[in-house]
Amino acid sequence: MDTIFYNGIIRTQDNAYPTCSAVAVKNGVIMRLGGDEEILPLALPETKRIDLAGRLMLPGFIDAHLHLLNYIEFLEQVNLSEARSLRQVRELCAAKVAQAAEKGRWLGGVSFNQDHWDVPKMPTRKDLDEISRDVPIVIRRACFNMSVVNTKGMEMLGIMGEREGLTSMLLGFYDDGTPNGIIRQHSQDVLAKAVTIPGPEELKEMILKACADMAKQGITSVHSEDYINYAVDSSELISRVYKELAAEGNLPLRVYQQCAFRTKEQLEAFLATENKPGAEFGRYKIGPLKVFEDGALGARTACLKDGYQNDPGKKGILIHPKEELYGLFVTAHKNGMQIATHCIGDEALEVTMDTYERVMNEYPRVDPRHGIIHCQLMTRELQERFRQLNIVGYVQPVFIESDMNIVDDCAGSELAKQSYNWRAFIDMGVHICGSSDCPVEAFDILPNICYCVTRAKKDGSKTWYPENGITVDEAVRMFTLEGAYASFEESVKGSITVGKLADLVVIDKDIYTLKPEEIQHAQVEMTVVDGQVIYEKQ
Repeated sequence: MDTIFYNGIIRTQDNAYPTCSAVAVKNGVIMRLGGDEEILPLALPETKRIDLAGRLMLPGFIDAHLHLLNYIEFLEQVNLSEARSLRQVRELCAAKVAQAAEKGRWLGGVSFNQDHWDVPKMPTRKDLDEISRDVPIVIRRACFNMSVVNTKGMEMLGIMGEREGLTSMLLGFYDDGTPNGIIRQHSQDVLAKAVTIPGPEELKEMILKACADMAKQGITSVHSEDYINYAVDSSELISRVYKELAAEGNLPLRVYQQCAFRTKEQLEAFLATENKPGAEFGRYKIGPLKVFEDGALGARTACLKDGYQNDPGKKGILIHPKEELYGLFVTAHKNGMQIATHCIGDEALEVTMDTYERVMNEYPRVDPRHGIIHCQLMTRELQERFRQLNIVGYVQPVFIESDMNIVDDCAGSELAKQSYNWRAFIDMGVHICGSSDCPVEAFDILPNICYCVTRAKKDGSKTWYPENGITVDEAVRMFTLEGAYASFEESVKGSITVGKLADLVVIDKDIYTLKPEEIQHAQVEMTVVDGQVIYEKQ
């Protein structure tokens, strides 16, 4: 044996062998499970013995939807997540204006949320002009679905001449019909003009930095969406960088790419390359087509069937008309490609479910595992369709920290109490995997598990429909075995099972025995990929 982990509380997520105290690993594969007295005698003189000292070991965590490269990009920008007023946003950005001017670059701010401000009003370009009229500025809302640009930036983007009623872009306008600097949804693609595309070596450094940070949280696999970071389609560049890292043996985590494309033509061109669905390049694997079908609640772009109760006249948007969505889906489905679609509003979900059903009926295929990312607002009938169509749900438990403050007002309590309903999903037997949508939220898995169980704010000040919560074990399964299922890899990872990959995490406390509200305070102390320790807390 190469390594033996012993003297632990090992919870395997394998019903055939749910708990043990020792695990033996050879060549990156789990070889034996059992008690210390069974496993330690298997050690050879060269075997590495790791004493878990009574700590908890689980399968390595899987974050099933995030934006790995965006995470690093956002670290370079002004973090506005803690701002509680427009004034604070101005102050935080003003402190970085000179630096941006000196470099001749845009000033970028990220993760503002006007719903948390003293006056919850969306800023406009004139508000940002008070920071600078000479340096181009863009700030991005926490949901990623809306940005605000100052006048200088709008001029540089070439869109100050757009007029209400005469443009196809999703822009905001002042009463006089001129752009107010707000850019929504896929129209934000124009912001690619504001980005300096990193070279391959810089991209590699970014990926390695992100992986190192994620390993500190016990993450061993991620499903990442990276192809539209720098252009409407930067898939060739991003794929090449990941493949080179993997070929060099330098990719620390397993990456399952959620391949975002806007058009059927882009998807067809991608599928004509070596990037076939499910193709593996070491630890890098080609995953599903990622499609956006609506926006977000805070940006009022999530598509609600009955509109926004707190904003009469607004209903949100469907990004792809039905036939356009069908064209994307059928292209992927006929080529054996999984599909994962961003849906937050109930109307977007219904349109997407209808299109999934149509494609699956017209072109039957074994085990397609199509899914819905976010799957937040829904009736009981829509939730039942997950079971009927065997659709995977990609959920972000951490979202309730902020969404519990707005969902009832936006959609009404009847729809709200049925939404974010993880209890019903599991009782139905629906596959739901856990994720963070980082950098929309932090990729810290243990707080996410805490939200699953408590359905409460981090400080315990408010609980939201606690009957929709789940158990600790069910939450752990979401971030392990279900994440593996979502990438067709449940036979090789996601549980501590003989014959599976030795991807493991060690935690300082047994979260199964803690008070639910204390789970968020547990700490990852070791992360293991292929039997090798890639992170150990010092």
